[in-house]
Amino acid sequence: MSMINYAWEGTKLTRLKMGAVGSSFYLILTIVFFYFLVRLEPLYPGEDTFMRAVGFMFAIIVTSVAFVTCFIMTGLSKRKNLNI
Repeated sequence: MSMINYAWEGTKLTRLKMGAVGSSFYLILTIVFFYFLVRLEPLYPGEDTFMRAVGFMFAIIVTSVAFVTCFIMTGLSKRKNLNI
């Protein structure tokens, strides 16, 4: 479990803000890769762009999963008491 849960002191709203700011990098990367996928053109006449498109789709999947995971771990996780 994330150690942020035990160190964080604040309201649920500020936790959501912190999670949104922390995971926004992955959302920006997802948008950038989507833009590259939409603007994909062959580098020379007759080039097959299928493999580059597949690479961009994998990048979009990976960065969107990273965004969701980071947001859930930092912004939506429940705080539990640590009994050590």
